[in-house]
Amino acid sequence: MGREDLNRLADIDDVLQSLLEGGPLEGGPLHGADALLRCVSDPPAVDAAAALRAALEAPTGTPPLRALAAGQSSAAVVTSDATRAVPNGLLLPVVLDELAAGGIAADAVTVIVGGGAHRPATVAELRGLFGEDLLHRVRVVTHDARCSACLEVGVTPAGTPVRINQILAEADLRIAFGVVEPHEFAGFTGGRKALLPGVAAYETIVHNHAPDAVAHERAHPGGLSGNPIHEDMIAALRVARLDFIVNATLDRRLRPTAVAAGDPEAAHDELVAFVRRTATVEVPGAPDLIVTGPGAPLDLNLYQALKALIAVQPLVGPETVVVLAAGCADGLGSDDMLEPFDGAAGPDDAHARAVATYTIEKDHSCLLARFLARCPNVVACCPGVADADLRRLWFTPAATLEAAVEEAVRRARRLSRRARPTALLLPRPQRALFTVVPSSPTVAAGPGDGSAGPTGPGPTSTRDPADTRTPGGCP
Repeated sequence: MGREDLNRLADIDDVLQSLLEGGPLEGGPLHGADALLRCVSDPPAVDAAAALRAALEAPTGTPPLRALAAGQSSAAVVTSDATRAVPNGLLLPVVLDELAAGGIAADAVTVIVGGGAHRPATVAELRGLFGEDLLHRVRVVTHDARCSACLEVGVTPAGTPVRINQILAEADLRIAFGVVEPHEFAGFTGGRKALLPGVAAYETIVHNHAPDAVAHERAHPGGLSGNPIHEDMIAALRVARLDFIVNATLDRRLRPTAVAAGDPEAAHDELVAFVRRTATVEVPGAPDLIVTGPGAPLDLNLYQALKALIAVQPLVGPETVVVLAAGCADGLGSDDMLEPFDGAAGPDDAHARAVATYTIEKDHSCLLARFLARCPNVVACCPGVADADLRRLWFTPAATLEAAVEEAVRRARRLSRRARPTALLLPRPQRALFTVVPSSPTVAAGPGDGSAGPTGPGPTSTRDPADTRTPGGCP
């Protein structure tokens, strides 16, 4: 049997849709399971250029960017690395024009790729993020949390030393781009995360991402109030000062669905409210089997792909079987992440080891250990990761997605003692805010509920006839 194509799993929505459609067929990987597909029912994509112009002309909580630029000599623009799909090609040219209109020429602007504690961006990734024209128009540098020159600008009430990239700290005008969606422990991405962890020093990030904070009961997707990580990020933002943000929300095809600009807190809050309205997904409780994957760009490596597992944690129990599908072309993404599992007696022991030898990449060691304590049954189709490394995490490796699902169905049938186990197909679950509802034989698709009905001989979907979305519910 050959290995799974690395690139196929990037479009996880279409892959799982095809899996669902093939489910009822004799010999199909989902044959013998009652399967439902659930995903965020995306709002319509907007005219991105028009939405950006409108946001810049009437920003939230600040004067227009060109007014902020007046009288200033330099500007720095922070954006994300290749693990986030920030539409730099759309945002940056317009922002550069606005800065020029205010008196800051492009040669006085530095773009900082802020990947937090991730490895620095490669030349190929920079070309993908910006394109050759922009790379020739403006200076672009990559922040390295471990090596870049940083300045300390203060301390948060939680005791976090706020050390940020020197270029940003010394810029007259400080701007940040971002994408807003749920985050596994910061509540939401975007906004203040461009600063911390984006362009923060390693010790600043480690203090903010401390194990006790990551494990806090309010540090979860969608959680902001009382979330110590978010609140510390906001405190760092107020100490270090960002002047202006341009953030967007994206659909599953990575097209903008909303754009907000202006004050880093107020504009971010605007998009958080938008995501809360549009990303709620109802799912039946206690499935026997979940098939999931993060899709591009988070399927770049296993460290990022684990966000999909963490997102489905509220839906699993000790007898749930989970299939994780991610290409992981960049491999593990972190060797440190695996270390606590080597020789560990079980998930609790792995978690204790991660805390005792904590480095920033072990935040996901802690989160994965917590997941495995709740659900130890993971079958992983991650062709960019060696099978031996997957086994170090107590995953069962599978060469293809179809093989993974067939193994998972067999295991779910045994654990559930059902002839037809129930299955949920959840593409890009890290984009969703899940609400668990009572299980039912069929589930109708309606507004905010991207869904398809059970597979298997006989039953059909009870989708609303007025719902014109692609069968399977992913718009």
